[in-house]
Amino acid sequence: MALPFIGRRSVVFLAVAAAYICLVDRLAISIAIIPMVEAYDWSPTDQGAVMSAFFVGYVVLQLPAGWLSDRVGGKWVLGVGVLLWSLFTMLTPPAATAGIAILIICRFFMGVFESVTWPAVYTLFACWVPLSQRGFSLGLLNSAIAGGTVIAMLATPWLIEQWSWQVAFYVYGVLGLLWSAVWFPLIPNRTQPAATEVLPVRDNRAEDLQLAPSGSTMADCEGVDGASLSSTVSAFTPRNVLASSGVRALFFAHFCTNWVVYLSLAWSPTYLTQVWGVTLAEVGFLAVVPFLISVVATPIVGKWADHLIARGYDRLRIRKIMQTAALVGVAVAFVMIDFTRSVEQVILVLCFGNLLVSASIAGFGSNPIDLAPSYAGTLYGASNTLASVGSAGAVFVAGLVLDLTGSWAMVFDSAALLSVIGAAVFWRWASVQQEF
Repeated sequence: MALPFIGRRSVVFLAVAAAYICLVDRLAISIAIIPMVEAYDWSPTDQGAVMSAFFVGYVVLQLPAGWLSDRVGGKWVLGVGVLLWSLFTMLTPPAATAGIAILIICRFFMGVFESVTWPAVYTLFACWVPLSQRGFSLGLLNSAIAGGTVIAMLATPWLIEQWSWQVAFYVYGVLGLLWSAVWFPLIPNRTQPAATEVLPVRDNRAEDLQLAPSGSTMADCEGVDGASLSSTVSAFTPRNVLASSGVRALFFAHFCTNWVVYLSLAWSPTYLTQVWGVTLAEVGFLAVVPFLISVVATPIVGKWADHLIARGYDRLRIRKIMQTAALVGVAVAFVMIDFTRSVEQVILVLCFGNLLVSASIAGFGSNPIDLAPSYAGTLYGASNTLASVGSAGAVFVAGLVLDLTGSWAMVFDSAALLSVIGAAVFWRWASVQQEF
């Protein structure tokens, strides 16, 4: 039974904590892969296959997780996901010892269970967080992409140096088990017994208590602002979703953003060690600097966007400007890498790219709740399914290109071109009109 003081802020805090654990577990292998390659003599293609297996699995439950969260609530979907991916994190070392095929299967299932995270949290936020604060909450959530990277890239080299790469996976798996021990008994599933009615959002106390009526599904939820859903919106069917140009623009922008973000997350440690001779002890500290920028910038950008919208600025224009700045900015950064002459210049360029890509939280990142507030988890799940193809493609294709050509410039420049195309598509067809 949930404790009476558990409210919106507690849900947001623990959901964001789950996202941080998700990223730490996911990205530990970006550092651990360096000693693993030495131990198992893997080629770049082998490395790409191991790291991309996660993202292939990550596609599997995006839509089912969003659909289930919208109907039964995000508590159980998120909680079970964290519990199971933590177990597969701890199975990584024995799987690697058993062989690369077993490790790929293990990483695949880890991706399957991590895939529930964002759809489940989007459902939780759509029902718990008032519209006026969703940008900030989503900023905190998506800061985990950078924040989890910071933790993984700082802690993993230290754990490897002190003990071994195997210990890193055991430690991170235990973190998820501890989170589960807090989440399941403390967090209510969509309702609080103390308050089932929608209260005015201007009252801070009310904001903590706003929830859907007990027993409702996400499709019944009016939204924590108390605004009724428009009677003119379309039925939320696959045909209607795919027919929407706004949804297609969201999907493609999400795909392109994931391509560039996860290319950098997965391969930057290897790039720094191979091209610039950075040691394992140093690579975590250097690779983490750009992501520290994102940790700070992402919630600030979300809050700023909330402020601009509250002051009456056009929400569609804000979404377009932010997403365009994100994708064009990272494209410029990737092209600039070709002209760097020192590792310090590389880090500075990556910091610039991460600063601008943080703006995507107020672009595609907030768009699912604009388009389908009652089906935010499902729509985000669909979007993240396609985006996960981009994540897997970026990681695997980079390894393949390196094996075939040895050219890092080709890896970065092709990603830059995709980013520019994504920005143009979003600018032309993005929408904020509620459609479902």
